[in-house]
Amino acid sequence: MRGYRWAILLLALLSAGLLTGASLAILDTADQVTIQCEVLAGTPEAADGVELTLPLSCGNQMFWTTTFPAGRPEEAETDFTSTLSQDPRTKPWVSQPLSVEVADVYYWGGTPDNPRALLDSLIQQAQETAPEGTKATVSFRIRDYFDSWPLRVTSDLPGIQYDLWGNSNLQQLFQDYFAIPVPSDATFTVTAQGSGVSYNTDCIPRLKSYAAPCGDTILFVLTNTASISARDETGNYQKIALDGSAIPGGWGLYRYTPGPEDTLGTLETLWSLPEGADILDFWGTEGEADFFLLTREEGQLRLRVFDGEGNLRQTMDLLPFSEEESYMQTYKGDGFLVPMIYGPRAEGYCYHFAVLHKAGGMWQTAFTGDDRKAAQLGCGGFTWTDDTYSCLSMAWDGERLAVWDSELRNGSLFHLAVYSRNGLDYLATYRNSVSLASDNSAGPVYYAFTQLFWLETPQVRWAETGS
Repeated sequence: MRGYRWAILLLALLSAGLLTGASLAILDTADQVTIQCEVLAGTPEAADGVELTLPLSCGNQMFWTTTFPAGRPEEAETDFTSTLSQDPRTKPWVSQPLSVEVADVYYWGGTPDNPRALLDSLIQQAQETAPEGTKATVSFRIRDYFDSWPLRVTSDLPGIQYDLWGNSNLQQLFQDYFAIPVPSDATFTVTAQGSGVSYNTDCIPRLKSYAAPCGDTILFVLTNTASISARDETGNYQKIALDGSAIPGGWGLYRYTPGPEDTLGTLETLWSLPEGADILDFWGTEGEADFFLLTREEGQLRLRVFDGEGNLRQTMDLLPFSEEESYMQTYKGDGFLVPMIYGPRAEGYCYHFAVLHKAGGMWQTAFTGDDRKAAQLGCGGFTWTDDTYSCLSMAWDGERLAVWDSELRNGSLFHLAVYSRNGLDYLATYRNSVSLASDNSAGPVYYAFTQLFWLETPQVRWAETGS
């Protein structure tokens, strides 16, 4: 069997052009990946019931899936597969059913035949003011061309033709409903020198939308604050408040109901946002039973839970949330949620999180925590879940949260943290023989000789509960 595996590996390595000292060293790991564990906090008993899975690939042609108990890595079992053709196994892109944003200036005021008609006109005006061989900068007042920000709207609903730059009919429906005024001092600057042209779009807001399907309709929100390209004194992008006074019901939760066949359908406001609240995120559960809205409000990270009709069912304050802190993301697990925020500390960032689960038909906060102790031991923070190669995985057993993560895309170093109401109960790092063989080889260095690949199943689970 070992000779067979060697033959398959050799063929894969040859076809990928990866037959080097590093890849020959990796051949020794074909039968079994070994795991090295270093416990940084707690004892292995604190991780009883946690089962981990490590997916590693080489050249998108060789794949090792290694599963082991967190406290007993010597019991690791490996499933190895290989292909002669490349098989990139990356996380599939999950598109929003509806997207609304301020249109790119390239397509302002144009037509399908000439989408950049307005931009070309402004550039020509700037060029005409510049004598030959000189440079001229001309600022145009955006309100002279638009009363409200031009929108780009796309949808992947059946019956709505997708257009890269937005569906024109759908855009008009949304443009009429969401008339977000252009500030009187907003300008668009064009600099021309001969045939060379550049333009400044610092004042154009990056409007975001979050949407979730609900039966034959879509529930969605638009962010009432937006970042712009201009930076503040600390180097961060500035944020501005958007004017929602012309929107029926103001900022809030909206529903789009597509019409039959070629008709556009309707828009309505289901719930209005309180004054002073900033929208951060919105999503729904897979079964469309609950819809969640996160806001920054009264110094808190606040969660609201709605039903499919837009009726408010719960309001919960999750974490203290200062202006210096930022919302990061929410991990959406099977029956649990983990919203995360971060803020500055002496070195890097400090992360805080809340663990929510559903009990008795209502969502409850199990506990809150932070990464202070883990950061002191070199394993702070979380990776982004929307990264193509993100390996952040969490599991909840009703009392404890297991977090499996790595900042390294090559999978050479992972860490597992187990949190409870008492704080950090367990922290350990894990290294594997595949990545170590590559790292320690005398052969050429590759940018990602081994890398993680995407698995549909969670990489961490509580084996005792099956969650």
